[in-house]
Amino acid sequence: MSEQEKESEYPGIFSIKYLPVRCAFVLLRLIVKLPLPCIYLIGDFCGTLMRLFMRRRVKIADRNLELCYPDKTVEERKRLVRDNFKSMGRAIFETGMAWYWSDERIRKHMEISEESLKNILENRDFGQLVLTCHFLDLELHARMYGLIHPGVGVYKPNRNPVIEREQTKGRTRTNKYMVSHRNIKGIIRALQQKNPIWYAGDQDYHTNSRVFVPFMAVPDCPTVTAPSTLGRIKNVVSIPSYAIRTGNYKYLLVVEPKLENFPTGDQTRDATLYNKIIADAINKAPEQYMWVHRRFMTRPNEDDPCYYSDVIKNIHKEEAIKNEKYQQEKEMKKQRKSADNENDTEAGKSPENNIAEKDTEVR
Repeated sequence: MSEQEKESEYPGIFSIKYLPVRCAFVLLRLIVKLPLPCIYLIGDFCGTLMRLFMRRRVKIADRNLELCYPDKTVEERKRLVRDNFKSMGRAIFETGMAWYWSDERIRKHMEISEESLKNILENRDFGQLVLTCHFLDLELHARMYGLIHPGVGVYKPNRNPVIEREQTKGRTRTNKYMVSHRNIKGIIRALQQKNPIWYAGDQDYHTNSRVFVPFMAVPDCPTVTAPSTLGRIKNVVSIPSYAIRTGNYKYLLVVEPKLENFPTGDQTRDATLYNKIIADAINKAPEQYMWVHRRFMTRPNEDDPCYYSDVIKNIHKEEAIKNEKYQQEKEMKKQRKSADNENDTEAGKSPENNIAEKDTEVR
């Protein structure tokens, strides 16, 4: 594709203001060429830095774990948060791996059981609604699944043309094309054409198409009803699937049998089943799940207390303390500067300086 064609498809992509983003993607391409153990070390380092500087997200992750795993001790949660941020650091480069690695290298680090492979292949004559969740290696999940049965990716278009181009090209290396998450007709059409569609509904999307059902230890988790709606399309099967990182530098692609009698016609029941499926998956590798999202922000009633009220208060309190400390330091610097100026002025009026000035005048 020529530069003129790239410019027309992604307007402004060569603008100087996007140069840092283009450089970042060049760096990402270079890093993912390294051996996987080296990539993990760099990812762990980045994740540690993120944990040190993203204090707000650390508190949100800890609160989510407290809500979902009330039996865990404070130390266990701290350890899980630490591991989770390392996993987030790795996820940065796993995205690059999914977008830039060759099919051969993906297969080298991919694992799939005969049963999971069978669950994909025996449903190729149907539209596949792949019910998944936000594991941090979600990009690799779609890439590996697409190696076996290419599908259509549902995504949120990015306003930055460089990011838009990279994610579109990367996600269509083994899959067919992308469709906006707002293009409902396009999603339905893709399913009717017997394509897999990945759907991760495990976030608080602030939509009216939701119900409040249990998720782990949280009794009233806002859960979208889209799986029920899309599952009603003719010749569509709903297949739970996810991918997790194993301890031998491999990625295990798990594809469970299609759900029988789904949807049931009861959206609350369907949403409860969906939450149970993804909760069972998360329990297998909780450190690899995206805990930094405020999953339980919306409550059934406006008067219900926010699950994150204490977190928000503490964040605001810390910000207020930081601002106060900053203002104090700023005032102290100002006072020191003023004092230094006064000292310089007094030094300029000292007797020795006056005598020196008189000597200069006489000469």
